[in-house]
Amino acid sequence: MTGAAREGRRRALHLASGSLGVLAFALPAPAVLPLLLGVLMVALALELLRRRVSRAQALLERLAGGTFRPAETEGVSGATLLAAGYALAWWIVPGRAAASAMLVAAVADPAAALVGRLFAPAGTAKTWAGTAAAFGAAALVLVVLGADRPAVAAGAAVAALAERAPWRGSDNVLVPVLTAAALEVLA
Repeated sequence: MTGAAREGRRRALHLASGSLGVLAFALPAPAVLPLLLGVLMVALALELLRRRVSRAQALLERLAGGTFRPAETEGVSGATLLAAGYALAWWIVPGRAAASAMLVAAVADPAAALVGRLFAPAGTAKTWAGTAAAFGAAALVLVVLGADRPAVAAGAAVAALAERAPWRGSDNVLVPVLTAAALEVLA
Protein backbone atom coordinates (compact mmCIF):
# COMPACT_ATOMS: atom_id res chain seq x y z
CA MET A 1 0.00 0.00 0.00
CA THR A 2 1.27 3.45 -0.84
CA GLY A 3 1.89 6.01 1.86
CA ALA A 4 -0.88 8.22 0.47
CA ALA A 5 -3.41 5.38 0.59
CA ARG A 6 -2.39 4.50 4.15
CA GLU A 7 -2.72 8.12 5.26
CA GLY A 8 -6.13 8.39 3.59
CA ARG A 9 -7.34 5.35 5.52
CA ARG A 10 -5.90 6.75 8.74
CA ARG A 11 -7.80 10.01 8.22
CA ALA A 12 -11.01 8.06 7.58
CA LEU A 13 -10.53 6.05 10.79
CA HIS A 14 -9.80 9.24 12.71
CA LEU A 15 -13.05 10.73 11.46
CA ALA A 16 -14.90 7.52 12.33
CA SER A 17 -13.62 7.78 15.90
CA GLY A 18 -15.94 10.75 16.22
CA SER A 19 -18.75 8.22 16.65
CA LEU A 20 -17.49 7.89 20.23
CA GLY A 21 -18.14 11.61 20.70
CA VAL A 22 -21.64 11.17 19.28
CA LEU A 23 -22.22 8.27 21.69
CA ALA A 24 -20.94 10.44 24.55
CA PHE A 25 -23.69 12.95 23.75
CA ALA A 26 -26.35 10.25 23.40
CA LEU A 27 -25.59 7.97 26.35
CA PRO A 28 -26.25 8.69 30.01
CA ALA A 29 -23.12 10.31 31.45
CA PRO A 30 -22.32 7.44 33.87
CA ALA A 31 -22.13 4.99 30.92
CA VAL A 32 -19.59 6.97 28.92
CA LEU A 33 -16.42 6.45 30.99
CA PRO A 34 -16.88 2.66 31.15
CA LEU A 35 -17.42 2.64 27.37
CA LEU A 36 -14.30 4.70 26.71
CA LEU A 37 -12.23 2.67 29.17
CA GLY A 38 -13.48 -0.50 27.47
CA VAL A 39 -12.36 0.82 24.08
CA LEU A 40 -8.99 1.75 25.59
CA MET A 41 -8.57 -1.68 27.22
CA VAL A 42 -9.31 -3.42 23.91
CA ALA A 43 -6.81 -1.15 22.15
CA LEU A 44 -4.15 -1.84 24.78
CA ALA A 45 -4.78 -5.59 24.60
CA LEU A 46 -4.40 -5.48 20.83
CA GLU A 47 -1.16 -3.48 21.22
CA LEU A 48 0.17 -6.16 23.56
CA LEU A 49 -0.85 -8.96 21.19
CA ARG A 50 0.72 -7.10 18.28
CA ARG A 51 4.06 -7.04 20.09
CA ARG A 52 4.08 -10.46 21.65
CA VAL A 53 2.51 -12.77 19.05
CA SER A 54 3.80 -12.58 15.48
CA ARG A 55 0.69 -14.24 14.03
CA ALA A 56 -1.49 -11.74 15.86
CA GLN A 57 0.64 -8.90 14.51
CA ALA A 58 0.19 -10.10 10.93
CA LEU A 59 -3.55 -10.61 11.42
CA LEU A 60 -4.04 -7.20 13.04
CA GLU A 61 -2.08 -5.48 10.30
CA ARG A 62 -4.27 -7.18 7.68
CA LEU A 63 -7.46 -6.30 9.56
CA ALA A 64 -6.27 -2.71 9.93
CA GLY A 65 -5.97 -2.51 6.15
CA GLY A 66 -2.37 -1.33 6.17
CA THR A 67 -3.02 1.71 8.35
CA PHE A 68 -0.11 1.18 10.74
CA ARG A 69 2.81 3.48 10.04
CA PRO A 70 6.28 1.95 10.05
CA ALA A 71 7.11 3.72 13.34
CA GLU A 72 4.10 2.06 14.97
CA THR A 73 5.56 -1.42 14.65
CA GLU A 74 7.62 -0.67 17.76
CA GLY A 75 5.63 2.11 19.43
CA VAL A 76 2.04 2.59 20.47
CA SER A 77 -0.35 3.15 17.58
CA GLY A 78 -2.07 6.46 16.97
CA ALA A 79 -5.45 4.74 17.43
CA THR A 80 -4.53 3.60 20.93
CA LEU A 81 -3.27 7.07 21.82
CA LEU A 82 -6.53 8.55 20.53
CA ALA A 83 -8.54 6.11 22.67
CA ALA A 84 -6.43 7.19 25.66
CA GLY A 85 -7.04 10.86 24.84
CA TYR A 86 -10.81 10.36 24.66
CA ALA A 87 -10.93 8.42 27.94
CA LEU A 88 -8.67 10.91 29.70
CA ALA A 89 -10.70 13.88 28.45
CA TRP A 90 -13.92 12.33 29.80
CA TRP A 91 -12.28 11.32 33.07
CA ILE A 92 -10.96 14.86 33.67
CA VAL A 93 -14.00 16.78 32.38
CA PRO A 94 -17.00 14.47 32.01
CA GLY A 95 -19.91 15.82 30.02
CA ARG A 96 -20.56 18.09 27.09
CA ALA A 97 -17.06 19.61 27.01
CA ALA A 98 -15.39 16.20 26.65
CA ALA A 99 -17.93 14.95 24.09
CA SER A 100 -17.38 18.13 22.06
CA ALA A 101 -13.61 17.76 22.35
CA MET A 102 -13.81 14.19 21.02
CA LEU A 103 -15.64 15.43 17.94
CA VAL A 104 -13.14 18.25 17.53
CA ALA A 105 -10.24 15.77 17.71
CA ALA A 106 -11.92 13.44 15.22
CA VAL A 107 -12.27 16.23 12.64
CA ALA A 108 -9.37 18.63 13.29
CA ASP A 109 -6.54 16.10 12.94
CA PRO A 110 -7.60 14.78 9.52
CA ALA A 111 -8.18 18.34 8.30
CA ALA A 112 -4.71 19.37 9.45
CA ALA A 113 -3.12 16.32 7.84
CA LEU A 114 -4.92 16.75 4.55
CA VAL A 115 -4.22 20.47 4.16
CA GLY A 116 -0.76 20.23 5.71
CA ARG A 117 0.33 17.60 3.18
CA LEU A 118 -0.77 19.85 0.33
CA PHE A 119 1.49 22.67 1.51
CA ALA A 120 4.31 20.79 3.24
CA PRO A 121 7.80 20.95 1.86
CA ALA A 122 9.31 17.47 1.64
CA GLY A 123 10.12 16.10 5.08
CA THR A 124 8.03 18.65 6.99
CA ALA A 125 5.79 17.16 9.67
CA LYS A 126 3.68 20.16 10.75
CA THR A 127 2.72 23.21 8.70
CA TRP A 128 0.96 26.44 9.51
CA ALA A 129 -1.54 25.64 6.75
CA GLY A 130 -2.36 22.41 8.60
CA THR A 131 -2.68 24.35 11.85
CA ALA A 132 -5.09 26.79 10.19
CA ALA A 133 -7.11 23.85 8.84
CA ALA A 134 -7.25 22.31 12.32
CA PHE A 135 -8.46 25.63 13.72
CA GLY A 136 -11.13 25.99 11.02
CA ALA A 137 -12.34 22.40 11.38
CA ALA A 138 -12.46 22.69 15.18
CA ALA A 139 -14.33 25.98 14.97
CA LEU A 140 -16.85 24.50 12.54
CA VAL A 141 -17.51 21.53 14.83
CA LEU A 142 -17.99 23.81 17.82
CA VAL A 143 -20.33 26.14 15.92
CA VAL A 144 -22.43 23.16 14.80
CA LEU A 145 -22.54 21.97 18.42
CA GLY A 146 -23.88 25.38 19.49
CA ALA A 147 -20.88 26.70 21.40
CA ASP A 148 -20.78 30.44 22.02
CA ARG A 149 -18.20 32.65 20.32
CA PRO A 150 -15.62 32.70 23.13
CA ALA A 151 -15.78 28.89 23.41
CA VAL A 152 -15.48 28.49 19.64
CA ALA A 153 -12.45 30.78 19.49
CA ALA A 154 -10.68 29.35 22.52
CA GLY A 155 -11.57 25.72 21.83
CA ALA A 156 -10.44 25.94 18.20
CA ALA A 157 -7.22 27.77 19.15
CA VAL A 158 -6.34 25.21 21.82
CA ALA A 159 -7.10 22.32 19.46
CA ALA A 160 -4.99 23.83 16.68
CA LEU A 161 -2.04 24.48 18.98
CA ALA A 162 -2.28 21.00 20.53
CA GLU A 163 -2.32 19.56 17.03
CA ARG A 164 1.13 21.09 16.50
CA ALA A 165 2.68 19.00 19.30
CA PRO A 166 5.93 17.69 17.84
CA TRP A 167 6.04 14.27 19.53
CA ARG A 168 4.67 11.38 17.49
CA GLY A 169 1.06 10.72 18.42
CA SER A 170 0.95 13.20 21.30
CA ASP A 171 -1.65 15.29 19.47
CA ASN A 172 -4.07 12.34 19.72
CA VAL A 173 -3.99 12.73 23.50
CA LEU A 174 -3.48 16.48 23.78
CA VAL A 175 -6.22 17.68 21.41
CA PRO A 176 -9.17 16.04 23.21
CA VAL A 177 -7.80 16.63 26.72
CA LEU A 178 -6.79 20.28 26.30
CA THR A 179 -9.84 21.16 24.19
CA ALA A 180 -12.16 19.62 26.80
CA ALA A 181 -10.40 21.60 29.56
CA ALA A 182 -10.68 24.86 27.60
CA LEU A 183 -14.35 24.30 26.87
CA GLU A 184 -15.04 23.45 30.51
CA VAL A 185 -13.30 26.60 31.73
CA LEU A 186 -15.46 28.70 29.38
CA ALA A 187 -18.72 26.92 30.22
